[in-house]
Amino acid sequence: MNNTTLNSQPAGWQSDAALIALALMWGTSHVITKSILAMHSPAFYTSARFGIAALCFGLAFAGHLRRANLRQVKQGALLGVLSFTGIAFYVLGLSFTQASKAGFITGLYLVFTPLLGFVLFRSKPTRDHLAGLIIAIAGFSLLSFPRGGETINLGDVLVLAAALAWAAHIAATSAFATGGDVRTLAAVQVMTVAALALTVLFSLNALGMETRPNPIDGQFMWQIAYMAVMVTFVAALVQTWAQGRVNPTHAVLFYALEPATAAVFAYLSFGEKLTLRGGIGAGLIVAGVMISRLRLTSRLTGHEPIKSVPLEADC
Repeated sequence: MNNTTLNSQPAGWQSDAALIALALMWGTSHVITKSILAMHSPAFYTSARFGIAALCFGLAFAGHLRRANLRQVKQGALLGVLSFTGIAFYVLGLSFTQASKAGFITGLYLVFTPLLGFVLFRSKPTRDHLAGLIIAIAGFSLLSFPRGGETINLGDVLVLAAALAWAAHIAATSAFATGGDVRTLAAVQVMTVAALALTVLFSLNALGMETRPNPIDGQFMWQIAYMAVMVTFVAALVQTWAQGRVNPTHAVLFYALEPATAAVFAYLSFGEKLTLRGGIGAGLIVAGVMISRLRLTSRLTGHEPIKSVPLEADC
């Protein structure tokens, strides 16, 4: 994830097109990750994706890294730990649940962020945040909680844990980026994720627990290149550029395309379908995000809300 500076400049068609492209990339990433995990282990996938992305960030921001002070490195490393925690929960969860459901559950990080911002940094959430959180959690319950005779899907719980970890990451990024260099923080955190992923991979290999063959064929090469270069590296740069030209209210309308894109591509790729109950739950999650981020409660009651935290995304 990367922190972005938001302002209220009017959005042009270039920034709108960039935000749509981001939402589509993030939406398709759930399906591509699911496809990769069918043949490759989570540790191998994460190591390959973030190893390549770390190389890209290192080359692009070498000058910033050379000028970085110890404080920035420590903050970037902490962000990397939080990001890796979210990624680890996500890839494990996606092994057990549908890509379409993961797309909606992941979006909960947007409503968790203000709450964790208050817990970690005493940044008070607004009534919009709390209302959105309640509605989104109700949606998660309909989407994921079992009915009679069924058991709770472990994958849904793991993806929910990933959303919490990413929310903590966003809250920390918002706090750290105020007095630091965003590019340094982004580069250090991605390198930290790569280092942690490689450590886990080598440890599992040493213990004899990494048993998958992890074939490196043409399909894997284009999939991992897309995830590492486009979804991780290029998306971070595009997001920083695009969100610097729009306000949060405008941007969130485009980010709502992510779960919808994930559901469409999951259906086309795997034939995944949401039940009526699950569809209502997914809709409530999106509604909760909209209420939280578009500040609908305050607008309806005529109260001016506190400025919300920046928008970010990761998957």
